[in-house]
Amino acid sequence: MKPIQIVGQPGCGKTTLIVDIIKELVKKDIKVGTIKHSAHDHELDKPGKDSYLHRTAGATLVSMITKNMAAIYLPKKKQLTPQTFLEKYYTDLDIVLIEGWISGPYDKIEVWRNESGRRPLFYEVKNVKAFVHDGQSNSMDIGFAKKNCISLFKRSDLLKIVDYLIKTDFI
Repeated sequence: MKPIQIVGQPGCGKTTLIVDIIKELVKKDIKVGTIKHSAHDHELDKPGKDSYLHRTAGATLVSMITKNMAAIYLPKKKQLTPQTFLEKYYTDLDIVLIEGWISGPYDKIEVWRNESGRRPLFYEVKNVKAFVHDGQSNSMDIGFAKKNCISLFKRSDLLKIVDYLIKTDFI
């Protein structure tokens, strides 16, 4: 299993691309895991619910188990990173798509939309291996990507993106 990070500016379609990739990989019997990384501090649980009340009362570990799903709420510690989750929970999968974690060490696919009004991250972010754009990239961005061996895909070329993941040893 080799993780790949899907990065991009807010609103560029990272989640939508990940969902579409998952659907295509599952059709090919590929086991997919995901990690959503957020740099923001926000509540994951629903305030007022039992699990939330257990945590805020001081429980160190809280689990929620239903007929078809389970969740574990862990307090964030410095050593708890996407990497530690990969090593503990994701080892039996074929691929893990990590949304975000721009500073992470893995190869990245950048999703970009012209309407973001920002230049691509690949100018500053390391390990960007592919650039998925809306077809409105300027020639300077395309030239920089080609010069730096960054594969180019239009967002509408989903099957080419999936083939790229399969053929470049991410799976």
